[in-house]
Amino acid sequence: MKRIFILLLMLLPLLAFAKHKHKRHKHKHKHKKERPIVIRKSRWMELRRMCMDSTDRAFTDTMHIEFLDSSKYVLRRAGGFIYKGKYSQSGNDLEMGLFNPILVEKKYGKLVMKDDSSYYFFAPDTSKLIIGNKEVKLGQMVDSVLPVTSIDQMVGHWSVYKRTSKASLTEIDYTKVIKMIDITGGSSDGKLGYLYAAKDPEGTPSWSIKSFTAGILECDGKGNRSFKVLKCQNKELVLEEDDMTYYFKEFK
Repeated sequence: MKRIFILLLMLLPLLAFAKHKHKRHKHKHKHKKERPIVIRKSRWMELRRMCMDSTDRAFTDTMHIEFLDSSKYVLRRAGGFIYKGKYSQSGNDLEMGLFNPILVEKKYGKLVMKDDSSYYFFAPDTSKLIIGNKEVKLGQMVDSVLPVTSIDQMVGHWSVYKRTSKASLTEIDYTKVIKMIDITGGSSDGKLGYLYAAKDPEGTPSWSIKSFTAGILECDGKGNRSFKVLKCQNKELVLEEDDMTYYFKEFK
């Protein structure tokens, strides 16, 4: 009897250690609650759609989704209507009007959603959404850039209000940088217009426009110059020469 009592005393520490080890093991395998995927301001275009059994699904109603500030969104399906509203999120469940998916994965350059029928794979949308002559930006309809095909579209007295350069400028040559352009669309001397440098006095332009072909203004005078016409609409003219872009307005 005494021996049995001694054996029990010797086994007690081993039983206590085994119980403690079991608790640690159980705690180690406890799953942490997943954090919901965060939706930020961004634009996405659907690239792939997959059935629930992981087979690819053909589709023609490509989705474009734009998430805006204040939980607003814009959703368009190719060939369909534009839906705008406010989305709500509960965990990874999104409510977006007629489309209420579950967020599966979101990382740089990739967004995956699913619903009861499909998985939807998205990539950043860098395309322009054009409807008629309107472009959709941040959920608002704005005028899209129309092609300039005739010198007559640019007739007017234009003054530079902004310049941008792709390369850093150490100094500016004010005998070359443009400050103003008069486009006449034709005159008795055969010129289509005149360009003034920043140091040119009124009535003494340094260059004249000799032709406009395929979107390019060819000029001569103090050396030959070529300007690419990027835009001419909404009382704004935008020209590009090498790394420099000029923005003009018609100031009355």
